[in-house]
Amino acid sequence: MAEWRAKAQAHGWSLRETVIALGPQRGHVGTPSGLADKFAHFVRHGAIDGFNVTPYLIPDGLDDIVDLLVPELQERGIYRTEYPGTTLRENLGLREPLTHRSAQDRRQAG
Repeated sequence: MAEWRAKAQAHGWSLRETVIALGPQRGHVGTPSGLADKFAHFVRHGAIDGFNVTPYLIPDGLDDIVDLLVPELQERGIYRTEYPGTTLRENLGLREPLTHRSAQDRRQAG
């Protein structure tokens, strides 16, 4: 811990800057535009095919992702702007639940 404190003081870092600079690098840190550029590069080179994004701060960071990052990703064409279906089931390509099938469907299944 003393080592971290010494580096932070030498660089004039805040606590947040210290954690970002010296903490485990399991994620990505940057501006919405910079992160979108980085993710776009990964998508175009086949390194990723989706995103699991967790904000640095909760709950305020969620607003930053929705209001700032998502539009940047959409602008680059790597995050959809619309969904083909109106339900999660439709968007995942799942069949209708048995309880919602028509009488004819039930006769054919039985």
